Amino acid sequence: MNAIKNPTHARIQQLQTLVKASSNLHINSALLDYSGVVEYYPEELVMTVRAGTPIAQIKKQLESNNQVLPFYTDNDNTSIGAVYANGGQDLSDSVLGVQIIDGNGELLNFGGQVIKNVAGYDVARLLVGSKGRLAIITQISFKVLPSTYVGKLSPPIKNKSSSTLHNEIEQKLKFVFDPRGIFK
Repeated sequence: MNAIKNPTHARIQQLQTLVKASSNLHINSALLDYSGVVEYYPEELVMTVRAGTPIAQIKKQLESNNQVLPFYTDNDNTSIGAVYANGGQDLSDSVLGVQIIDGNGELLNFGGQVIKNVAGYDVARLLVGSKGRLAIITQISFKVLPSTYVGKLSPPIKNKSSSTLHNEIEQKLKFVFDPRGIFK
């Protein structure tokens, strides 16, 4: 009896092998090639998607239940992973969990699909805005809202300058998630 291989699992294994074999890796949507809705619970206002999923696909799924993303996006052709990698506080507030491949090629899960208090660091939110310099984001869980609760969203205001504290935290996170320094 031949076992049917799961293409999702195979893609994760390919990415893990790529990370383990690399000494320098720039992450982009073409590299990821990993999209689709993993789970969606409209009654719980929670969605989990693969990082390569286009915002347009997510919005279409949410629209069928009169729900919307609670964070600003300016290009529906962009993937949720790209939005996450470049995101700000508005996205961070919506993230519940994340699955990543770290710099050693290990598949790690942080957070989940429920809103709860976190003891220690909330890694899923810490990695928002990391611009692909710490890990490959493979999957993201986030809360959604009824469309009647969300008005017109505007771009978040981002501080262009980095503080000393910000730089120190980023370096420590880099050491933890990318000890070999392969993500550029």
